Amino acid sequence: MTQIMQTHEVSSIEEGGSLSYRGNRYPEVPLPSHRLFMVWGSDKIRKMVRYHHNLLRLSGAGDLLPSDEDAFEFATTKTADFFVEMLSRGRFSPPLIGYPALRMRYFQMTVDEQARDIWLATYKKVIKDMSMPSECIEEFWNWIEPLSVWMINRRTSKTPVERYPYGSIWTDLADFTLLDRCS
Repeated sequence: MTQIMQTHEVSSIEEGGSLSYRGNRYPEVPLPSHRLFMVWGSDKIRKMVRYHHNLLRLSGAGDLLPSDEDAFEFATTKTADFFVEMLSRGRFSPPLIGYPALRMRYFQMTVDEQARDIWLATYKKVIKDMSMPSECIEEFWNWIEPLSVWMINRRTSKTPVERYPYGSIWTDLADFTLLDRCS
């Protein structure tokens, strides 16, 4: 087990390749294989993050990102570096970021359950618009969905955070035009 960050709680990458907090206060975050990185490469992953951030900026959760252009560019680049590092599993890119400390990074702004939902919905649009390879979508979703729970820094409800397992959202991401090819 390799420690990758310490603040008030210890987090680690477990042997099975997932991020977890001691005490299981947050969901386990299974790290994706390097499949998407191998198919898309660093440049397209960076474009995906930029597209997501541009869409998010225009959404009801636009205040998650800086309004200043230079600060927005810095935040987008830092997030893209993190995505490249995680999606390549560190095998094909130099370690740039390490653990993202999502709750701390977003601490200056409110990330509640609604902002998280918008963040995830925006990724659903990005996955479809950028035609993410179908063999990579489930694994990518299973990484970003629990990761998004870690971003929440202001709870507005005492009920558990709503989860969106891939099995409940896959039809939102499927390209049904491909079904014609099978008939």
